[in-house]
Amino acid sequence: MVSNLSITFMGISLTISLFVPIVGMIYLKKKYNASLKVFFIGALAFFIAVNIIESPLHTYFLNYNKSTASFLLNNPVAYMLYGGFMAGIMEETARLISFKFFIKGRDTTTALTYGIGHGGIEAILIGALGSLNSIVYAILINKGGFQSIMEGASVSKEVINATYNQFVDSASVLWLITGVERLIAITVQISLSVLVLYAIREKRYIYYIIAIISHAIIDFPAALYQVGVLKNIYLVELGILVMAIVLVVFVFRNFLTKSRDYNEII
Repeated sequence: MVSNLSITFMGISLTISLFVPIVGMIYLKKKYNASLKVFFIGALAFFIAVNIIESPLHTYFLNYNKSTASFLLNNPVAYMLYGGFMAGIMEETARLISFKFFIKGRDTTTALTYGIGHGGIEAILIGALGSLNSIVYAILINKGGFQSIMEGASVSKEVINATYNQFVDSASVLWLITGVERLIAITVQISLSVLVLYAIREKRYIYYIIAIISHAIIDFPAALYQVGVLKNIYLVELGILVMAIVLVVFVFRNFLTKSRDYNEII
């Protein structure tokens, strides 16, 4: 049986992932008349960069191309660099293109709005849908219909058993990590949006490079966890949190407090 506490934490993660970006956008719209267009450009840019471009590349390099798959999956450092910089290059380039060609605003509100759109759709696609799927699985397990439904979908017994054990044996707090992780990710996406917008506004593209590197570094612990080098999920999340805080403080102190429109958002 999946505990009620686990299901509750799944629900909290679902709520965080779904409503934080929505509430954030509503707040910016009401208080600063933020552009919904910018919000949706941010969401679309993430979807195109990650789901349409990056995902097929991962499928090729990690599955179809046996040489690259063998090299990356058997060399943790290479996998870490590949995963981190692939995400950084794709998402920060999407940000750069969006700000340079599709968004006219160059103020802080524009960066915040884009960041909520970019990070918000990520939270919904990964956090909200993932948590909703977990809740459905948990309910099916508790009602005794999980195995029959999975078998009907032609899922192998190994996968069924592994999934069942994951839901039954995992500590309840692990299901809350999804929501916490999405909060951190949204904060990071907003910070990176400020960084890239500043790069364009001040024509100092070194900050675009810094954004790519920062994005990659923050993704490194997750990549190492995926290949089994790091095994403690709590330490992984703690590491991501610390790096996210460093990024937020760097952006706040070096860009927001020096921004010409800073007083408009405090």
